[in-house]
Amino acid sequence: MTVFYDGECGFCKVCVALLLLWDRSHRLRPLPIQDPEAQRLLAPVPQAERLLSAHVRTADGAVLSGAEGAPALLGQLPGGRPLSALSAAVMPVTRLTYRLVTWARPAIGSILPAAWCSWATGFIAERRGTTPPTAAL
Repeated sequence: MTVFYDGECGFCKVCVALLLLWDRSHRLRPLPIQDPEAQRLLAPVPQAERLLSAHVRTADGAVLSGAEGAPALLGQLPGGRPLSALSAAVMPVTRLTYRLVTWARPAIGSILPAAWCSWATGFIAERRGTTPPTAAL
């Protein structure tokens, strides 16, 4: 499963890195939304909506955005099936929680320690087999 995230958002990178730590089987493939491959794979998502939420692409090619992707994503993680079922069963709550976190994302990102963002950038790059960017976080 491919996980698309805002590659310029420290909060997003920390969240993805934590998911990758949980993903001991390496089932998740992180890809920044800004990557040209991501732009191609996210073609079903309108351009203006791509950076408004995270997205996942399932093995069958379906693209799920925001809270709708949570059950599929959680189901790929060790021990995540109960959380997957719960997030699907209470989807209105899952959507509300996702909206609140998305709304607070800039504020949360602004208070994250730079060391966490740096660690997340390096960890994701290592998992992807790429070199982390050298630009300021």
